Amino acid sequence: MKTRVPRYHQIAQTLRERILGGRLAPGTRLDNQRQLAREFSVTLMTLRQALDVLDRDGLIARRHGLGTFIASPSVDYDILQLQTFAGDLSAQGEDVVTRFLRSSFAPADRRAARELGCRMGQRVFVLERLRLVGGRPMSFQASYVTAALGEELSKADLEVTPLRQALSFKLGIEIATARETVSAVPLEGRAARALGCRPGIPSFRSDRMSLAADGTPIVYDRVFIPGDRFRITRQLRYDHAPHGHLHEAAHMARSD
Repeated sequence: MKTRVPRYHQIAQTLRERILGGRLAPGTRLDNQRQLAREFSVTLMTLRQALDVLDRDGLIARRHGLGTFIASPSVDYDILQLQTFAGDLSAQGEDVVTRFLRSSFAPADRRAARELGCRMGQRVFVLERLRLVGGRPMSFQASYVTAALGEELSKADLEVTPLRQALSFKLGIEIATARETVSAVPLEGRAARALGCRPGIPSFRSDRMSLAADGTPIVYDRVFIPGDRFRITRQLRYDHAPHGHLHEAAHMARSD
């Protein structure tokens, strides 16, 4: 007996084929729901069920007050190398632009103070930047260093000079190792504004501490990436022991 495919699945499949076939390009705004419902001769409820399917599959993005848009592909990259987010994506052929937002001295919050080894509320230097991939905002990054380092870094033109270059070429400081934690969190207000997103949507938060060869804390980075714009990839290998244990070369994701 032939199983009847629900109408909303049929609509979702038709729209999926349009998207994957290139008829609907990333960033394109879909017709409003009433127009789509009329096109497919269904109720709004049925149309919304179809859109829910596409939303779960990551093919569309709903933007509050703006409408429904064809989603851009998620960025997918290997997390095992100690390399900058921009450098990693550029190596994949992505068009990556870093936009300077601001730099200032501010009181350290609890996490920044703990990572940098200073007191909460102590003056630190903060550099905020926005990463864009293919012209689309991808990540909001706040980098924290001690006030002493900040006094020297503030003399550099950080609008055009990458932070690691300023540390290396101007101060002779090289980053040797890093430890990092990636968490799933609601997107914070300041990051949301910079990324053009609604506050509170699901996002990745990366907390990364970069250290010199002697273990001295140098830079604490806090990065927010909307959940629909990022994907984590790991390269795993099996050893040749009898039990065939699965090994991974790193335990922490990173997004600089």
